Amino acid sequence: MSSFRTGSAVSRASVGIGLREQYLPALLALRDVRALDVLEVMIDDALFDPRRMDEWRALSRKWPLVAHGVALGIGDACGLDAGYVAKISDSLRAIGAWWYSEHLCFLRATAQGAARKDAVDLGHFAPMVLDDDDLAVLSHNAAQVRRCWAGAFLLENPADILGAQGRGPTAGRESGVRFARALEAANAGALLDLTNLVLQGRNDGFEPGSFLEAVPWERVVEVHLAGGRRAGALWVDSHDHPVDEEAWTLLSVVARRAENLRAVIIERDDRLPPLDALLAEVDRAREVLSR
Repeated sequence: MSSFRTGSAVSRASVGIGLREQYLPALLALRDVRALDVLEVMIDDALFDPRRMDEWRALSRKWPLVAHGVALGIGDACGLDAGYVAKISDSLRAIGAWWYSEHLCFLRATAQGAARKDAVDLGHFAPMVLDDDDLAVLSHNAAQVRRCWAGAFLLENPADILGAQGRGPTAGRESGVRFARALEAANAGALLDLTNLVLQGRNDGFEPGSFLEAVPWERVVEVHLAGGRRAGALWVDSHDHPVDEEAWTLLSVVARRAENLRAVIIERDDRLPPLDALLAEVDRAREVLSR
């Protein structure tokens, strides 16, 4: 698997939650550190509010941290912002992050050959075609990340709710094959968002298992679990409900197959419940993994 590595010394999957500001006081006051194994921070927050770093350092004395990003644009044909990459890398090192994960997407569009300064910010995660040109972009941009960040770099399977990459029974395997090619091109680990996968399958008419059959299991390092909702004819990965039952089923599949799985993170972004409700889902994930 080339030179890919997790950068984490753990030999089993840790279970935790995505840190949200509302939970910060309760987490800092939580005496039973065994309630969680790991926390995932939104690393871009450190660039907008430097006070986050002090909070995260305090939390890192209780739990290891992994970092997730939303603004890199690994698939941007106009290249990455070198200053942004350097700042993110500095933040990752400052908190001792186990690894850094991002979304497999592009965020900025340009005319062919245009400079980055002329790019249009799309305001959302746009799915990549993942043809040879896209794979070359991924390889180039991921190499730039690794020049600044020596730890492991993960890419998350995209949420393609509009079916841009195809629909029907064969769409799952085809999407999985493209994801595998992207991981190879970027020499990246995989962050499997199982709720993304479940809801994409419902929207596009395929079985999620067909996607997983194409995934290179040795590259799977992290799993995201969340809950979505139906909006008209579409299922949306809204992160505002408890973890989807079908995603729990897929977690058991991943746990059996992914020997390098190191973390399972429960995500919640809206309609935030009390912390105890998320800790109950942490316990359920641990139960699934133990089986």
